[in-house]
Amino acid sequence: MAGKEMTPNSKAAAPPATIRLVNFISEDQLDEVKRTRGERVEDGTAQRDKPLFQILQENKEKKDAEFNERFKHRPPKALDEDETEFLDKLALSRKEYEQQVANEEAEQLRGFHEAVAARSTVVHELETPTVSRPELKLNYASTYPCLGEQT
Repeated sequence: MAGKEMTPNSKAAAPPATIRLVNFISEDQLDEVKRTRGERVEDGTAQRDKPLFQILQENKEKKDAEFNERFKHRPPKALDEDETEFLDKLALSRKEYEQQVANEEAEQLRGFHEAVAARSTVVHELETPTVSRPELKLNYASTYPCLGEQT
């Protein structure tokens, strides 16, 4: 601080404050403290009977239960205009989607019924008895000798 003058109004540098770190104690003193207050899990003097994960899980569940209990009796917040508009649009789009799915299902079902009906018509045409013509069988028999024996 060469060149600076010290005046009564200027603040003099205070002596550095002593920083106190954790007081260390001897093992004898630690044993004495354990006997007087008992062993504790928090300071590592006692062994845990549960895994750390389970302890943390229980603490979390306890906090969640306390939080839910605080807000359980609070009345629900009223919806504002934007929220109601969003919910209305969501309901409308859901209804349109369900209608579209129902229409597609009806169209597919109608197509299936038409295909079944067309197929059954073809089967009925094949099953209807035809009038046999004996003269045709004879002509086939003369042309194709193996067919005359099968009839």
